Amino acid sequence: MSQSRFSITRRHLMRVGAAAGSLSLVGMANGALASGGRAVQRARRIGSFSPFANGIDPVTYVGGDGSYTKYQQDGIRLGLIEAFPVNYVDKETGKRTGWNTDLVLAALDKCGITKIEYVEGPWESMVPGLQSSRFDLLASDVHVTPERIEIIDFSAPVFWYGDIVVVPKGNPADVHSWDGLAGKTVGVALGVNYADWLQARTDLKELRTYKDNQTAVADLVAGRLDAYVAEDANFTGFFAQNKDLPIEIVADYVPKSELSDWTRFGIRKEDRDFNNVFSRAIAEMYIDGTTLSILKKYGLGERNLFAVVGMV
Repeated sequence: MSQSRFSITRRHLMRVGAAAGSLSLVGMANGALASGGRAVQRARRIGSFSPFANGIDPVTYVGGDGSYTKYQQDGIRLGLIEAFPVNYVDKETGKRTGWNTDLVLAALDKCGITKIEYVEGPWESMVPGLQSSRFDLLASDVHVTPERIEIIDFSAPVFWYGDIVVVPKGNPADVHSWDGLAGKTVGVALGVNYADWLQARTDLKELRTYKDNQTAVADLVAGRLDAYVAEDANFTGFFAQNKDLPIEIVADYVPKSELSDWTRFGIRKEDRDFNNVFSRAIAEMYIDGTTLSILKKYGLGERNLFAVVGMV
């Protein structure tokens, strides 16, 4: 996708920031009424936290279902997939990091939630594990689909990523577009929206699904795939570690996903209080520079924040 499609003006930036900052917080009025002495005591017990930029103090927030207060007091369990550069343990420091981990931890810090347990699992265990309360928040994002929103909720949008097409060096099959995949042997990352879109096509020679980039790229290099449709965000990290592989990203390919793939973090439907506060923190991070700073650390950037209707 050309850089010009994502060019922004200062006015555009201010509009996006204002829209993010206007995210409503259900139950805010209840929190203000119920704060009183109980809130002061809790503030003393937990510590002193600054209110969000728009005036919400996470320490004194009181909502309706008690989920936020529970996680603030007792801690929270994060469900995640061990995968560089999204969620992983840094070998030098021994600490958990990765762009999703860093984003979630930054939001939880704004919420005053500091006791955190990490629960690893394979990708297919994320949604069931959230439903069964094996963990309380998905730190590895899963795509929003009509089926998933029937069984779990999601946070406010965090950042955008779309599909890219990866081909063997020199692009021998001459693939440059979504339509250009017709008649080709195509691979796709398992579980992404565009896997469903590819499976619905009848004009492909063959479609193969992959759990990881390594296996898909091995098939590309061996000539068993003409093209691999991958997530630009996740593939950024993989490509950074494997620069000498004889593959390339198709530069003029326009993503099929357009604006559908904003990263969001899964939350149980009954945890409305927690979702309210956590999503408010996400919105504040968007406009105070925290989100962009984390994305740039991993080779992403402004492009992944400004895919907004009317701007592309």
